[in-house]
Amino acid sequence: MSQLLSRTIDVAQHDDVYEFMFDQGITDGLPLVPPTRKRVERMLAATRRSPSEVIGKIPPNYAPATVEKIAINAVAAGARPEYLPVIIAAVEAAADGRFPLHGTIASTDGISPMIIVNGPIREQIGMNWGLNALGQGNRANMTIGRALRLVLRNVGGAREGEIDQTVQGGAHKFTLTFAEHEDASPWPPLHVEHGYDRSDSVVTLLPVIGGPRLSIDEYSRTARALLGSLAMGFQRIFSPNGQIGPSMLVVSPEHADVFRRDGWSKDDIRDALMELTAIPIRDRLATDQIGGGISEPTLRREGIGPQDLDRPMSKA
Repeated sequence: MSQLLSRTIDVAQHDDVYEFMFDQGITDGLPLVPPTRKRVERMLAATRRSPSEVIGKIPPNYAPATVEKIAINAVAAGARPEYLPVIIAAVEAAADGRFPLHGTIASTDGISPMIIVNGPIREQIGMNWGLNALGQGNRANMTIGRALRLVLRNVGGAREGEIDQTVQGGAHKFTLTFAEHEDASPWPPLHVEHGYDRSDSVVTLLPVIGGPRLSIDEYSRTARALLGSLAMGFQRIFSPNGQIGPSMLVVSPEHADVFRRDGWSKDDIRDALMELTAIPIRDRLATDQIGGGISEPTLRREGIGPQDLDRPMSKA
């Protein structure tokens, strides 16, 4: 183990170390596990990567996120050492230029990274992909995402009220991390769909606005009927007449069985959602009554003229 380079802080015996960390502004609003040297060294023992290796530069300060800095924040988040490779991969994905990290953390919309984990690592570290997978209660799910958030805050400087100008926010900004239920899916797992082998352990990051929005349908027995319910749920996101950007649909095992029985692929579902959420462009325009639709500047930028207003436009 190479020598740690991070500054150490001595806390007086009569001081409360938890309150001290709050006073230093390094928490996410919840208590942290004190990242002592012993705990950090134990965390670093879970990876063969050098503590001084720079995984990426984190905006807005574009400070280097070394393996050591990531381990410190992983300890603080309450993560176990075996989670560290996943946390490092999540930081690496966030710092990849293809992920809009600066726009994600400097937004007024409350955008935050969502982490999806695939492959054998899910079971090896005890992640939850079953009941309440997107909720509380599983240490791996909760602390992996929290560790990434602490890296963004303490390394990159993404502090609320400063560069983070989120208007309202949500619980998803603490953590939103889960594993895919690969065995219950009638389709190839997410990472296989993107070119990896099923035996690979892969982390996928997506910027999301808000937490999960539920579409509850306990009655549909056909894929088409179920898609009708899901499409109505999509139409309600943000403004009924507005568009949304790329979206992710998380399908429960019960609903996946409906699609399995009817032989629907992922592409079939995507095509149906595009079709079922399509309405004439004129009905997506912002008006005096509903301001959340498409604005005049957007119409001009997209080259949409009066002759196009009857053309269908999908939600996404």
